[in-house]
Amino acid sequence: MLNKTYTIKAPQTILRCIYLGDFKMLIPIFITCIAIFGGVMIGIYIIKYRKLPIDVWKPGAAWTRLLIYFSFCNIFIAASGTLEQLFIRPLFTAEQIFNPYWIIFVISCFIIVVVAYAIIWPRNTLTFDRKYYLGSEIVLGAFWGFSTGGLLLSFYHLWSLTGITPLIIYILSFICLSIWQFFIHAYFWDIYVSPEHDTPKSILVKTFACHLPNGAISLGFLTIWGNYVLFIFVFIIALVSSAIAQKFPAPWAKGNFHAPMVKPGIFGLPYGSGYIEEKDN
Repeated sequence: MLNKTYTIKAPQTILRCIYLGDFKMLIPIFITCIAIFGGVMIGIYIIKYRKLPIDVWKPGAAWTRLLIYFSFCNIFIAASGTLEQLFIRPLFTAEQIFNPYWIIFVISCFIIVVVAYAIIWPRNTLTFDRKYYLGSEIVLGAFWGFSTGGLLLSFYHLWSLTGITPLIIYILSFICLSIWQFFIHAYFWDIYVSPEHDTPKSILVKTFACHLPNGAISLGFLTIWGNYVLFIFVFIIALVSSAIAQKFPAPWAKGNFHAPMVKPGIFGLPYGSGYIEEKDN
């Protein structure tokens, strides 16, 4: 019987695993495929863009970098066991949809993310007359939302495996979420991926009016109700809105784009400080 199982062709094996609900067998395949893809992207980056100056922003380089980052995120999501949970956990339970407190919490989460990222975030975002690339922006935002939301969800999932109380899980997860988001944006995303779209003031506005409230309420919802998929939906909404609002150029976009302004940060490393208009003396 074992010999027959191993002679099944790869596509048939994958379909059989999906049919039987045996997603655990697919995780190594997923990780391998993403690792290969990420390795290819790293190779392309080394060949084409490794000598690109920090003050030059090119769409091809930015998309290559973000695909490398997304590869890392998805490997972490799968290796942590979070991806399997996304498949086996229900979107919501029958008890939840008849629970008024759950309904209020869900509505609150989605109202907050829409107000934060479809209203406040765009009003505090620079675009420098960049053109919309709506199709690629939606695709980018969806992958960005799944990768970021899934990575942050993985922090919560790993803490939940320790058996500590929900309140401590929430606090530790929120600390991990906050630290990760700060460093990955300040020292990577807002320098090497996104074109310039912030000022020092807008960074503060977005931090305290968008990122922290959204993280706090969505993580609270996750801790109380355990809806993994809905947690990721919140981040997909947030980051699709962000990609559109900043008019993120498509990989094939042509022209000159504002590279993010940087300042020396920790250990002298550059961090995205936000745009400051240069004035003539």
